Amino acid sequence: MRKSAPRLSLAAALACSGHVALAALQPVSEAPLALQTSIRCQHNTDNSLDCTTRNQFTILKPAGKDLLSRIDFTYPDTDRLEVLSGAVRQQDGRVIQLAKSQVETRAAPNPYAGVSRDKQTWLAFPELAVGSTVSYEVKHHIAAAPLSRELLYRLDFDPEPVRYDSYHFELSSPRPLIWRGEKMDGFQVSESADKRSISVDQKGVRYLNLTNEADDSALRAWPRLSVATSEQPQQHFGSYAARYNEILAAPLPPGAAAAVAAEKGKPAAQQVAAFMQHINSHYRYLNDQRLAERGLVPFTLAEIEQHGYGDCKDLATLLTAMLRAAGIDAEPALVFRGRFAPPPLLPGLGTVNHMIVRAVVNGKVEWLDATNPFFAPDRIMPDLQERPTYLMGRDGQVRQDYIPIQPATVSLSVKRHEVLRKDGSALIASQTELSGWPLVELTMRDRFQGASSTEQSICHGSGNQPQGCKVERAATGFLLPERYPIRLQAVDMRALEKISGLYLYDPHLDRRWNEFDSYRSNGNQADLYLGDPEILERNVTLQGAKAIQPAFSCQARSPWFDLDLKQTSNAAGIHYQWRLVRKVRWLRHEDIVSPAFAKLNAEARACAIQARQILKL
Repeated sequence: MRKSAPRLSLAAALACSGHVALAALQPVSEAPLALQTSIRCQHNTDNSLDCTTRNQFTILKPAGKDLLSRIDFTYPDTDRLEVLSGAVRQQDGRVIQLAKSQVETRAAPNPYAGVSRDKQTWLAFPELAVGSTVSYEVKHHIAAAPLSRELLYRLDFDPEPVRYDSYHFELSSPRPLIWRGEKMDGFQVSESADKRSISVDQKGVRYLNLTNEADDSALRAWPRLSVATSEQPQQHFGSYAARYNEILAAPLPPGAAAAVAAEKGKPAAQQVAAFMQHINSHYRYLNDQRLAERGLVPFTLAEIEQHGYGDCKDLATLLTAMLRAAGIDAEPALVFRGRFAPPPLLPGLGTVNHMIVRAVVNGKVEWLDATNPFFAPDRIMPDLQERPTYLMGRDGQVRQDYIPIQPATVSLSVKRHEVLRKDGSALIASQTELSGWPLVELTMRDRFQGASSTEQSICHGSGNQPQGCKVERAATGFLLPERYPIRLQAVDMRALEKISGLYLYDPHLDRRWNEFDSYRSNGNQADLYLGDPEILERNVTLQGAKAIQPAFSCQARSPWFDLDLKQTSNAAGIHYQWRLVRKVRWLRHEDIVSPAFAKLNAEARACAIQARQILKL
């Protein structure tokens, strides 16, 4: 359970706004809201918290009214939330108190793939206008998570459309506190002589918000601070490790036991795939919190099989038990799942949100996620790479490990033959092999949208105006092969553009580099997410084409990308080979705006443009 400062729930209108390619830090003059906030928390001996929050918002722009249209607080039913006061002060001095009818507590909407008993209290303030001041005070009792013995409280000052005019936070505890901060130059952090109280105060006015950032981008560094009662993972997670070992010591339930027995004597990798398939076939992902707030505590093995469903900790525990029964070394692993996992400043429940399994298969470490509707052997999924993890050892000891980046492999290999015709069309025949994340994406599209939708998408990407497209491929399923072949035949009605008796051929290899140029010129600030490191290869033959320019080859090298392009020609036509190696998952803002990256981008773009050329037929 993450214990952190309550945050404003913004209106749905903001959440639905789109993204475009232009971006910049939003000037403070455009802030829709100003906020003065004060939070005082008392850590109790049972590891619960009592926090009182006082917020005063001033509406600066019309958008501020929308952001304050309704303020939501969602919390487990083991917590208590009390609204102490609330009012709107108008510019003419008139004060409108929050009426009882404008405060409501009800069951919170169930989360995706889950059922819960969470509650939601919302405040609906009347007569909001630019210049209105909205203030409220709430008291929140935050119950300790089951088996929780240590406190971790996090302050994250990440981007949001709120100008902070003042910010005060203080936390007191009957135990000594430890704190760690990052990028906290704009704050004053103080601690008492006995280290049982810590306060944080903002220096001056603070506003951090980004507008219109590109898709697949994120600001990955912001002011943040963690306060804890221990810096040892064992202190935070040891009680959970003991409970996991108790659960894992029980006999396998009948269904899981039969699945293990059926694979006895087979190679370890084959057994792993079979156990992953068994869990996917017999269980669905569902986080059931109706009986109690379980936190990190899974159901027992018998309960998991009886339910026929489970969340990440349930399915990971069952998988661990099956692997151990087969003689394969396996441990439950706590991790933060997502494209980006901020390195924890201090350990604790707020640093993890997911459970997987670390297994050693034929001497190689595998990171297995039993919640995915697919299994790609020997691959680390993108939402698990480059982050620490906490392992629950058989001996009850918790140790920290690190999940590495997935090494680059060939994820797309295309051999394409185009018979060019004088009307500008071309007969296309291609053979493609997919692996890695592109294969996962194709499999997921088959699962959720159907094979016909996937094939329509494949055909759409095969040319400028494809017609009569036929795709040959095998059905996809839970277990992904190392290589997945696709054959395609089509007619591209606009393969070439006629220009004064000649023809322009454009394979569109410069798009990526144009986007990087736009990032630099438009003032983007966020880091760009690229996906798994990968190798892309294209071998294309243009039958019937005669090149005007001579044969050429070009390259670009950098810590981020390697590019190779080579073109040759003979009597039959033109042949070019293109290979791009992407070495990183993220491109940092500092790298993209660096001279070294500018040099790479110029070289790569010039190289790619050479494949766009004038031809004779």
